[in-house]
Amino acid sequence: MNTPDNTPKMVPPDQLDRRTALKGVTLGAGSLVMAPLLQKVAAAAEGKAATPKRVIFIVFDNGFREIDGTLPEGVPLESDKLRQVPLKGLKLPLDIEPFAPFRDRLTILHGLRGNNAVDHGGYFAALSGIPGNKHSALGTSIDAALAQALPAVFPLLGLGVSSGGPTTAYCSSAWAAGKPIAMQCQPEMAYESLFGSVGAKRNDFATRKNLLDFVSTDVKRLQTDIAGPERDLLEAHLEALESLSKRNGQLSEQYQNGSLNKHAPKLPEKMGLVTEIAAAQCDIAAAALAAGLTNVVTISSGLGGLMGKYSGICNGDGHGLGHGGVDKDLPLKRKFEPLSHYHNYLASQAARMLTKLQETKEGTGTMLDNTLLVFMSDSANQQHSWKNAHGPSVLVGDLGGKRTTGQFVSYPVKAQRAGGDGGGEVFGTAFGTNPLTNALYATLLTAVGKPCDAFNRSPSSSEAKEVHAPLPELLNR
Repeated sequence: MNTPDNTPKMVPPDQLDRRTALKGVTLGAGSLVMAPLLQKVAAAAEGKAATPKRVIFIVFDNGFREIDGTLPEGVPLESDKLRQVPLKGLKLPLDIEPFAPFRDRLTILHGLRGNNAVDHGGYFAALSGIPGNKHSALGTSIDAALAQALPAVFPLLGLGVSSGGPTTAYCSSAWAAGKPIAMQCQPEMAYESLFGSVGAKRNDFATRKNLLDFVSTDVKRLQTDIAGPERDLLEAHLEALESLSKRNGQLSEQYQNGSLNKHAPKLPEKMGLVTEIAAAQCDIAAAALAAGLTNVVTISSGLGGLMGKYSGICNGDGHGLGHGGVDKDLPLKRKFEPLSHYHNYLASQAARMLTKLQETKEGTGTMLDNTLLVFMSDSANQQHSWKNAHGPSVLVGDLGGKRTTGQFVSYPVKAQRAGGDGGGEVFGTAFGTNPLTNALYATLLTAVGKPCDAFNRSPSSSEAKEVHAPLPELLNR
């Protein structure tokens, strides 16, 4: 390329070397898996790297209590006006304590109203904010809307966590009315859908491990030719591949010694404890994000309804625990304490994902800089919730500076003692004029660069448009 005076434009030697190293790269069996990563590396070497926004939803069952759950120590539940309290120096409660290392990126949100009555799970209503039949997809869910705004090879990665549940479930997410999105509930099947099936083999686990090892070898070969920030991307991808390879190696050994179903390649119907499934799904989500396969992940714990048992945490029945029951086999005596321990476990897995993203360099920062995690229940603050019930949520991440963080934000809330369904405990109730949960969803779309004045507001709605609008307290304009 020449300048107007015909003087050749010089390309810096280091940039030229980086470009040359990326020319003609072919990866054989690994090319499909690694295509998004290679595109990202090539763009970075050309100086054209984009920093995509990413959103992760972890949505769990049985409510998200304020007291002992989302209220920082010393912050009262009740207030008749908007509050914005800095989180610096405040102790986080048990449910969300694992997010403490990300306190400066954290927002605890109180006072939003639900748009639907909830009985034993929010199902599709939770992420769509559409009143009506919660068991049917009546419109686009927020994760699907974000996936459309943040396209990737896999627009939306939906993962399920349940005890003895189905292989796949339609429970929370939808592209549009009547178009639900399947959640992959078996971690190994979720992996296969992301990283490719090599067909039926006598030991499919060993074959997949060999494929991952082959792709890892290609990554290592590229490492010798690439330096600078692109190498950090490759190293993060290599770590994700090797982690998955290790998991498949363990399964391969179990197959060989007969502990897995001998009629391979059928995948095991059950993986084990709920905690093991949750951890595996978080591993897969982190690997998919690091590889650039997706920008939006939803992990549904409880599949929109109620978990049978929170195995790995306690032995009590999920329905009874949601009514304030305790587990007689464990030294947990406070009502709802087993649920708090499960939330804490989920939060710890979420924090592990965030740490991996924080350790992966991207541009002048890390992948975490452009990521947001939404941690919430599909059931507002209890198993049985009334319309306009209060549903706390926790947000981690600022999406590249688009959000204000490090604060407890609460719209007006009053206390209410629940009846038998709530174990006679005190819960929060949002004022009738507060914003709806839909307003949070409009805020998320606006933050990723897709301005939204009102998310899923029906033209016939009697609610003012303002209660659906983006929340200025959460946005950096």
